[in-house]
Amino acid sequence: MLDAVKNSQVRIAYLESDWEKKSQGRPVLGQCEKVPDRFRWSVPYDFTITIFQPNVEHLNDKQLKILLLHELMHVGIEVDGNEEKYHVVPHDVEDFYTILDRYGMRWADE
Repeated sequence: MLDAVKNSQVRIAYLESDWEKKSQGRPVLGQCEKVPDRFRWSVPYDFTITIFQPNVEHLNDKQLKILLLHELMHVGIEVDGNEEKYHVVPHDVEDFYTILDRYGMRWADE
């Protein structure tokens, strides 16, 4: 999956936010969003990946790397002829099987 990102023309903006984002009362560590078509005229990216700094201060370098891997796994790319089409990939489970197999279910709590 990440090879598809590396070998594509996808443009990703990496952002850091000082906002303590929460969802259903739980801290959100990061977020991957596809830039809507209506903003394409002013935003030169296909996706944004935002890391919510107050929620990741406790993470070590390995955990931050896994978090970025997790967010990159949301970048979906389909090739149609010579054109790439993008979408946000939902989780396989609550995370992604690839991350769970490699790093375990509680990788952010190590």
